[in-house]
Amino acid sequence: MRRHVIVLAALLPLVLLAGCSAAGSISMDPVSNAELVDHASRDAPTDEAEPDPEARMIRDAIRNGSATIEDRHAPVEAGLPFAYRGSYYDLSWTIVGEREATGVDIEVDYNASNVSANRIAYDDLPESDQRALDMLFPPGDNRRTEGYDLGTDGTYTDAEANRSVLVPTQEYDAVVYEGDAYPIRVSNTHDVTFNTYRYTSTVVADDADAYARQLKDEHLFTLDGLNESERAVVSEAINGSYYAEDTDDTAFRGVLERFRAHDDDAVQREETRGSWIVRYDDTVYWADLSYVQFDDEH
Repeated sequence: MRRHVIVLAALLPLVLLAGCSAAGSISMDPVSNAELVDHASRDAPTDEAEPDPEARMIRDAIRNGSATIEDRHAPVEAGLPFAYRGSYYDLSWTIVGEREATGVDIEVDYNASNVSANRIAYDDLPESDQRALDMLFPPGDNRRTEGYDLGTDGTYTDAEANRSVLVPTQEYDAVVYEGDAYPIRVSNTHDVTFNTYRYTSTVVADDADAYARQLKDEHLFTLDGLNESERAVVSEAINGSYYAEDTDDTAFRGVLERFRAHDDDAVQREETRGSWIVRYDDTVYWADLSYVQFDDEH
């Protein structure tokens, strides 16, 4: 049995506009306790949200302590704790079962001039084939290119494949949808594995104040001892964002090194970016750093 704990992972803002080509950047937002926990959590799907399987699983795992879902990959692989009705929860998963299925790629040509007479009406397709074609029909008006316009992948259980007219052998060359015939192409038939994941929830904190205290106890550090140019970087970061144009920016490098010395304190961190909680001049900040061109030096 395999068990994986979902760790805090980066869901950080993309560096936009001027920052997209920057060697590095930093932004620092002053935060109250409520704002801090908003930064460091994700909202669980509400009861009013679209009842997709992933959202339903998250809610059920939080409410009941555990829930299962079947998928090819763990649907909630990593992330910050979920906020749900005032409390905060981590999720972990265990694979408790698996089954084999048949995977296939399906493409459609929306504007073919010559369509094979070997065709079948969409409504006459087995239910599993209709489901596999759901992403392709109805055709979009903007999907008109030479040759096959759009593709999707489908999966079939053994029983569904036995009833299918597309898998494992394509029996028809075209599908008639609302009176129009469209060529389809089925390829790359392959085996896939579906895992059954059991997600288990763990209470991180009973309320926002408790979570804020926990975050500060585990992650807060003090940023001090900066020289004048480094303080100028931080000042600009507090007023918006500071962008380092290249790796010759020694002031940004100095600030970055202060944060990277506290990598173990980061709330979330990837290879080229991270988020920290920092006290600077008696104010607590949520700091987002990107250091894409500086990373090879650490």
